[in-house]
Amino acid sequence: MKIEVFRRHTLDRISSKNNLLPKLIIISSLLLTGFQLQAETVLHPAIPILDEQGEHVLDSGKNYSARETCGGCHDYDAITSAFHFDMGSSEARDDYGKNHGVSTLVSPGYFGGYNCMGGSNPDTLANKINVSEADFKDKGTAGWVQRCSGCHMGGGWMEKDRNGIRYDKKDPATIAHLDGDYFNRGTDENNAATGDTSIAQWDWKKSGVVEADCFLCHADFASLIKTDPETEANTDDAFDHADDLRNDMLIDAGHFNYAGTAILEFINLNNTADPENDKTLLNFDRTAADSSDHMSPSYTMNLDENGKPILHWNADAFENGKVEIPMLRFPENENCMNCHSTSNSRRGFYGFGEDAEAVFDEEGMLVEDYKDDVHKGLTWTENGETRPIENCNSCHSRNYYNSLANTNNVDLDANHNFLKGNSDMDLRNDLDYNPDALSCVYCHDTAEEPAIPSGQDSMLNAHLEIWKANGDMFGYTADSLSRVTQTHLDVVTCQACHITDKASRGRSLPIMFRYRQEEDGSLKIIPYAQRDRYYWKDKNSNTILNQTERNSVFELRGADESMPGMTMPTDEMYGVIVDPETGAELAEVSARLSHGSIRFGDPEDYAGYLALRNAYNKVFTMKGIDNANAVMVLTESNQYIMNHNTRPGPESLQCADCHAKKQNGSFSAL
Repeated sequence: MKIEVFRRHTLDRISSKNNLLPKLIIISSLLLTGFQLQAETVLHPAIPILDEQGEHVLDSGKNYSARETCGGCHDYDAITSAFHFDMGSSEARDDYGKNHGVSTLVSPGYFGGYNCMGGSNPDTLANKINVSEADFKDKGTAGWVQRCSGCHMGGGWMEKDRNGIRYDKKDPATIAHLDGDYFNRGTDENNAATGDTSIAQWDWKKSGVVEADCFLCHADFASLIKTDPETEANTDDAFDHADDLRNDMLIDAGHFNYAGTAILEFINLNNTADPENDKTLLNFDRTAADSSDHMSPSYTMNLDENGKPILHWNADAFENGKVEIPMLRFPENENCMNCHSTSNSRRGFYGFGEDAEAVFDEEGMLVEDYKDDVHKGLTWTENGETRPIENCNSCHSRNYYNSLANTNNVDLDANHNFLKGNSDMDLRNDLDYNPDALSCVYCHDTAEEPAIPSGQDSMLNAHLEIWKANGDMFGYTADSLSRVTQTHLDVVTCQACHITDKASRGRSLPIMFRYRQEEDGSLKIIPYAQRDRYYWKDKNSNTILNQTERNSVFELRGADESMPGMTMPTDEMYGVIVDPETGAELAEVSARLSHGSIRFGDPEDYAGYLALRNAYNKVFTMKGIDNANAVMVLTESNQYIMNHNTRPGPESLQCADCHAKKQNGSFSAL
């Protein structure tokens, strides 16, 4: 029987004054205590699941569309224009890099900026306009989608081009040759991988686009389940299966518009305590691998006659064509760290999960752990609402402290631009401190009821009394004590002293310091982790080599290539530098497989660097550059600010860590 559904343009907005009953239904479904709010899912009011044409999936059998399903009530375009979705695409310019000194960059964000992978030889995004194939950098936008889907949730740049046009709505006949949004390197006109560096137009109408995957933030990862027996051969948990399905089986295979449907196979719709009622919305059609000796995932995706994944929607999950889906109102720690785990190595941040909780030994002494944060497990009260500090929302979410008993909290078009303070990424600077995330100064000093652990009436007096008790104020005149203390509070951020002993996955992470503009316009010292990268450029023309050009002088040796289309690492694997004209081997380097691609190491000696430089001189010459003079430029490309893993007072920087002690017992100025 045909299931009737409301089209998006005919749906009444629940925010309308006339829709009091739907409001009350939503409020009753969300009415939880403040503490329950953090960790428990709530049932979203029953909705139909629609495909990209607005048809019910039980009728069409097609993939779900967030735009059509969620956009009936939520302002989908406004939500997906937030900077977490945009990632610099709205600020991308072909001359961005040239104007900022690194011509290979296209934007200030991960879309075309310094991406998180690749070290000193990262992928670079092609310009929008390219005169020739020699100008086309490492990847077009489609390749960027496949490279970065592990962390980016769709919408924004994964849905619309740099002019704001949805990729699959663009008339192919109007696409300019080598347009970086519509051409890609390493794939053919059918979107199939070529195994080489050739460039062809990407078929967006075939792949579709990656719409926003709301459930990457709003699904409870701990409650995901597997329901398809064909997945049992692989013992990975449900989240890993959902992740592999979305990224490896769908996006890597060019089924972009199916990506958002992946996690729906694993969200448990059971809202009872009886596991017999476990069920999900669908299963993808797959066949388990014959052998246990295989790569993850352990099955083959079955396709229909049009080359599309076959979906089996579960009619029993729907009641009158609608379904109630359990969702988190605010993301949990695991949702945020699914993407922000890159902060482990960038800034030594490990989230606010169990690892951040303080551990005490048998004598009640704090056990030092670089993953701890003194705030973990405490509470903060704002607007009369108390919340535990268990995840990123405590400081970065706009509506986290709104009352659940207030209809205004049912914000269908909630602003998804999270509070970001003044971040180290030169992205959406209009949002800096607009408004600020909950800051150290606010919570511990300027709030109506500031948190001052020592019980003093201000942070000035708190620090003054502690320093006096520690003997740190010895040698100062009585009338200078408050002034000296206030000077520190005016010039040094709380983080600079209370973030210490950082580590990147067990290895010590050096802490650097610089000035940053604060919300009041003042400059204060802030700690950061330095990220050094280098690039190769021609000194005469300032032309910088992209990854494809740099890798063109390397060849892999000793790898296992027995499986068609796959390169497997071996203990004997290494790389060689070859002359791009003659093919002669010039030097050897190390080689490793990292995040799905081969990474070649740096030369081990001067002769190796000289051989590499000579090879790059020939690459520049082949690009048409006369009198090439290749140089390696080392630069501090990123300054990753540290704001987390706060230490208690006894573990903070001590005066002697920064200042030298003078003869009279006081400390010298910096």
